[in-house]
Amino acid sequence: MQFLSDHGAEIIALCALFFTIYQAIVQRRHNVLSVQPHLTSFAHEHVDGNVGKLHLQLMNNGLGPAFIKSFQVYLDNKPCDYDAAIKHVTKGTKCKWFRSTLGDDYAMRAGEIKDLIIIDFPCDSPNVLKEMKERLNRLDVKVEYFCAYKKAKHFDTFKS
Repeated sequence: MQFLSDHGAEIIALCALFFTIYQAIVQRRHNVLSVQPHLTSFAHEHVDGNVGKLHLQLMNNGLGPAFIKSFQVYLDNKPCDYDAAIKHVTKGTKCKWFRSTLGDDYAMRAGEIKDLIIIDFPCDSPNVLKEMKERLNRLDVKVEYFCAYKKAKHFDTFKS
């Protein structure tokens, strides 16, 4: 008891220091999470009359911007030129297609959605739609990005 009365101020100061450090660590973790990006993909299809449409979208569902470091397209698990890959999977069809890419150092804001690939094609039966989806599934997009705190992340459409 004598020790507590002699060193009470020091014990209180150490407790205050400990809780201040703990609070700073918790606040830092919160700050990192509050600006964390989260890239995900979404594919959807639509048939209107005899025209089918396939979309592959990339979206940032996180809370902060995703700073793009690299954007690479793969065809059958091999790196490939984006246009050449789309031409290859649509070869022999009467497709119209649109594609967009994310350049290095692009900042994708929270909530942003990008159409990566849109393919319009003649579709007179459900089998045509199924075949085009299978063709498009041969493509893979891999994105390396980081958050405002420089934490590296990877996105892969095959794994999402």
